[in-house]
Amino acid sequence: MMRCVNKPEISKVVVWFYGGLAVFILALVVIFAYVGFSTSMGLLSAAVLAVLGIVEAFILLLIRSLYRTEYIIGDDVLVIRTSRLIGGEKKIPIRAIRSVEKTLIPFGIRLFGASFHGGYYYIPSLGRAFLAITNFRDGLLIRTTEGNYLITPRDPADFKGLLEKKVIESLGAD
Repeated sequence: MMRCVNKPEISKVVVWFYGGLAVFILALVVIFAYVGFSTSMGLLSAAVLAVLGIVEAFILLLIRSLYRTEYIIGDDVLVIRTSRLIGGEKKIPIRAIRSVEKTLIPFGIRLFGASFHGGYYYIPSLGRAFLAITNFRDGLLIRTTEGNYLITPRDPADFKGLLEKKVIESLGAD
């Protein structure tokens, strides 16, 4: 049983963006907590703190998600492992894969997910696609009978070769 697990390289720009946003929101939490306790804002301050707390947790979960993203080639399935925040784990049968192409990360309109990390996007030249990306340069576009997927494995040429080999093996098994 062959199993290739690929942990992608994570862009420092993306991590710094989400980290900076988390620090900014934490600063807002501290400011509103101070204002709430030192003035008569009371209930309004508590509501703002609750909303900021939820947003802070969401941003921290996105950072965690970046580091937990994996692409796994199994004997008969490609697994794109992401958090539920951007769409969850996708299992793509190897037999459903039609092509694997190296690509730039395209501009798209987000339908669901997190900017700079992934989710469902509408890409004008491609249509609807699921993106699970951790950087902006190592893109592989996987076209299947079920849809399009864009991933960013650590070594895209090597990953592409392994995946194409699996696709050829699955066709030979017919």
